[in-house]
Amino acid sequence: MSNKIWGVILVLSLVIAGVSGYNVIKLSSEYRTGIEEYAALEEYVVVEETHVEEEPAVKEEEVVVEKESQIPVLVDVRYEVLESINDDFVSWLYYEPLEISYPVVRGNDNDYYTSYTFEGTKNSSGAIFMDFLNKPDYSNYNTIIYGHNMRNGTMFGSLKKLLNDESLITVDPYFYVFTEDKSYMYEIFAVYVTKASSQTYDLIKDEAGQEEYLDYIDGVATWLSDKEVKASDKIVTLSTCHGLHSNNRTVVHGVLIAEEDR
Repeated sequence: MSNKIWGVILVLSLVIAGVSGYNVIKLSSEYRTGIEEYAALEEYVVVEETHVEEEPAVKEEEVVVEKESQIPVLVDVRYEVLESINDDFVSWLYYEPLEISYPVVRGNDNDYYTSYTFEGTKNSSGAIFMDFLNKPDYSNYNTIIYGHNMRNGTMFGSLKKLLNDESLITVDPYFYVFTEDKSYMYEIFAVYVTKASSQTYDLIKDEAGQEEYLDYIDGVATWLSDKEVKASDKIVTLSTCHGLHSNNRTVVHGVLIAEEDR
């Protein structure tokens, strides 16, 4: 092979290496920017254990009744501040074992927030977002929440841990959603990998369809709890990409077990 050809190959190799290096640096920078932005947003939330609340003072001969919240975790969110930053803000999602604590937005489609952050910055980290066809009050049978599978484990990058370590769910199977008016507690009942075009992403509208959907989950789940889930229940589906440039998705289903006014 002539020196000229070797020279061309060398130049092409250097160009490819340069482009790859630039992309790595750019991606790392965007990851860092995304992490810093969401870290700053946590200034507006406080996570705490719920406490026993006493009823107002009554007559001396009456017994004071104590009420304890069914939901053991409270995320106190400054909704007015987050809404002023982004009026697509609908809720805060929290799952302590995977360090998931993020605002959830709902846009006009399912594309915008794949490449824009909560604060509207163009960034490959994107945002945690609800399917735009879902109702923001979580009243649908199946509410789907999407997030990127970040290499550094942020966003929904940690969901894959549930595929490899079932003990995480055994120890703590509960994740939480907090809207301005309600607190919701969900119990994880299924985890699996599926295609982006699968039945997982159907938004069911009738009870017969809901029964079929549960049968489908029962057939595809690689981890399934003993929790009885009925067609009348409401579920939340957490979804992220399974691998780089993959058409597969990691899916986590939770069923609503407690709901309280805030």
